[in-house]
Amino acid sequence: METVVLACNTIRDEIEKAALDTHCPYRFAWVESGLHLVPGSLRLRLQEELDRMNGAQRVLLAFGICGGAVTGLKTGNFQLVIPRVDDCITLLLGSAEIKRRCAGRGGVYFLTRGWLEGEANIWKEYHATLARFGPERTERIYRKMLAHYKFLGLIDTGAYELSDLLPRAREICAALQLELLTLEGQDQYLRRLLQGPWDEDYFATIPPFTTVELTDLCLDSSAPVRQIQAGV
Repeated sequence: METVVLACNTIRDEIEKAALDTHCPYRFAWVESGLHLVPGSLRLRLQEELDRMNGAQRVLLAFGICGGAVTGLKTGNFQLVIPRVDDCITLLLGSAEIKRRCAGRGGVYFLTRGWLEGEANIWKEYHATLARFGPERTERIYRKMLAHYKFLGLIDTGAYELSDLLPRAREICAALQLELLTLEGQDQYLRRLLQGPWDEDYFATIPPFTTVELTDLCLDSSAPVRQIQAGV
C-alpha cells in the first residue's frame, strides 16, 4: 500500500528526526507554516494537496485539528489517518494530558524552533506592532493579548540544540514580560504516526471518498487521555 505523509513545515525538524529514527520509507509533502493563522486557508491548502495524491492508498496527516482546519477535508481514493489531537503542540509533548499539566502552572505560550523560524510568529508580529505603534502602545496591546499567559514554554524536542534558541527566547520573555520554561518533548506520537499501528485511541482513520467531520476525531475533554508510551 503506497503511503504519503502530508505534514506541516512548522514541525519539520521533529518529523524528519522521527522519520530517520523509524526508517520511514514514505514520501513526504509539506505545507507552509503561516497558514495556521487562518484555518479556512489552511483547509483549502490541505485539500489542494489531498487532491494531488494520485496513486496513494493511505495519507498520514501530521496535523492536529488546528482550529477546525482539518474538518471538511474530503478524501479521494485513499484512507486518511489523522491524530486525535487539538494541535501540533500535543504531538510534540506526547499527549493532551501533558499539555494540560504544563498549562496548569499558569498560561503557557509554547514555542519550538519551527515556530520561531516560521513565516508568521509572535516575535515577528511583536516587531511589526512596535514599528507601527511605538513602544508604549505596543506594551499595552501585548499586555492585554497575553493577560492569561505567565510562561513562554520552549519545547526541547531533541531535533536541534536547544541552547541555540535560548538567547532569543530570553529576549522574547523580557519584551513580553513572560517567564521562561523549558519543557521536555516526546516523540512517541510522531513515531506512531509514521509507523503505526494507527489504533482508534490515538488516530482517526477516514475511509476513501469521505468528508472529515469533527465527530470523527472524537476529542472528549472530559475523558481520560492516555499518553503513548515509549517503545509501544
